[in-house]
Amino acid sequence: MNGERYLLDTNAVIQLFGGNRAVEQVLNMSDSVAMSVVTEFEFLSYPALTDADRRQYQAFRAYLHVYDVPSDDEIFTQMIVSARQRHGLKLPDAIIAATARKNNLTLLTADDHFKKLKSPWKVRFYKPI
Repeated sequence: MNGERYLLDTNAVIQLFGGNRAVEQVLNMSDSVAMSVVTEFEFLSYPALTDADRRQYQAFRAYLHVYDVPSDDEIFTQMIVSARQRHGLKLPDAIIAATARKNNLTLLTADDHFKKLKSPWKVRFYKPI
């Protein structure tokens, strides 16, 4: 374990299920893995998802925490607004990034638009296959 705690972006989940060894290695070395409910919705609505993928996902989901989007948390709301206004993220990505930041997690992603986020935002990029 390396002490890192990760929040998975949707592409990281897709890459993990697609056999990306880099994502698998990061997660195997992590202390904890989580995702936003937004990631869950995006993944489950992925057009190429098969029934086998859905079953595998349900087994995988049992091992991680899925964060809801709290509607009454002013600080969380401010983080989302900041990610949208200051960094130009789309709303789902802003929610995912704010979830990572609020919970002191490192966002694991391959999406370049997250490169706009600087400290105190924590983002780790991997190369997709």
